[in-house]
Amino acid sequence: MKNALTFLALSAALSACGGGGDHAAPEAPVTPPVVVTPVADPVTVASQAVAAQAGLAVIAGANADETVYDVAADIGDTWRIAFDSAKKTYVIRVLSTQFGLSDRSGSFSAVTVGNLTTYTATDFSVTVDARTRLLTGTVKLGSMNSNVSGSGYTATDVAKLAGSYIFLGAMRNASNGGDRFNPKGSLTVAADGSAQLCNGGVFNAQGVCSAVSPQLEAENASLTLVKDAKNGLLVARQGQQDFGIVHVHAGDRGLALFIDRYSRNQQNVLRVGTIVAAKQQKIGTEIAGSYACSAPGISAKIEIAGSTATLTNNTSGKTHAETITVNKLGLGAQAVDFDGIAVFKDPADVPADYSMFMPVSSSMAVEFSTDRTYMGTCLKK
Repeated sequence: MKNALTFLALSAALSACGGGGDHAAPEAPVTPPVVVTPVADPVTVASQAVAAQAGLAVIAGANADETVYDVAADIGDTWRIAFDSAKKTYVIRVLSTQFGLSDRSGSFSAVTVGNLTTYTATDFSVTVDARTRLLTGTVKLGSMNSNVSGSGYTATDVAKLAGSYIFLGAMRNASNGGDRFNPKGSLTVAADGSAQLCNGGVFNAQGVCSAVSPQLEAENASLTLVKDAKNGLLVARQGQQDFGIVHVHAGDRGLALFIDRYSRNQQNVLRVGTIVAAKQQKIGTEIAGSYACSAPGISAKIEIAGSTATLTNNTSGKTHAETITVNKLGLGAQAVDFDGIAVFKDPADVPADYSMFMPVSSSMAVEFSTDRTYMGTCLKK
């Protein structure tokens, strides 16, 4: 019995090791699948973090194929532009107009290069950055040509927009385009929706709007940001009068505000334009690169490398170089520290002529030249 048990145990051991009986073919080794982890795009990650922190919500489309953007038109209007990716159609809905403009729709063609998609139609060319939901471009609606900039986000909590911003703007009479004015300076927004706009200056330690140089006269305006219950838009009010409609952009550099500026002055003249405000922070080497810029009647290219900006007028084909000074406002002895602005200077120009370049996000900047009376937008390629 002992020998039999020993034999049975030995047989079991041989079977477990593949010994005894018929030999089975060895199984092929299993190669685990290669898992490729996509690298998160840093601009997308930063923009989404800004949107989440500010409580922004994506503007809902009519269906899953529709993407929607609220834009400030520099003529002083607010429009909602929607694209249907399945039907290849767009709709411009006029949310606020100073010129009696009406909605428009049509079909579009689209070209995507990297993260940028350009939508083109008759009298219509705009580019969207998928990373930040930024839209910028040019549109003709009715008889009015306009540069437009805006966002695919809407603000849900005014308190989360609190912070310090810098701004550039352009305004004029609605009737004839006269009496042009280009404000620049600082903007603070408090958690209760109250805001202070300091044109030509900054807020000192006591919170007082102070001129940044003897050549500028600081002007202060008190605003209140409120949600319009009828249309859900964020409106800036100055006293009992609308100052403009505010569109919120979740840039990877922080929040930015595109303000559709319209109101009547003390002489009852309707004034229109735009103000672009960006979260104030220092500029570094991140502005280097190639930009396509447009302003009323002008198309240009800017190449930034180190402390030099090379500008090309696409109409004339002429090219020239300008020097760059970052985080300053003004030139020479009049220059003052001002984080968030780069000054471009052509050595061949008179001392009073220079331009201010303000990055809004990794894909966009605004630019204003002292020898012109309008503001341009620059899209980084």
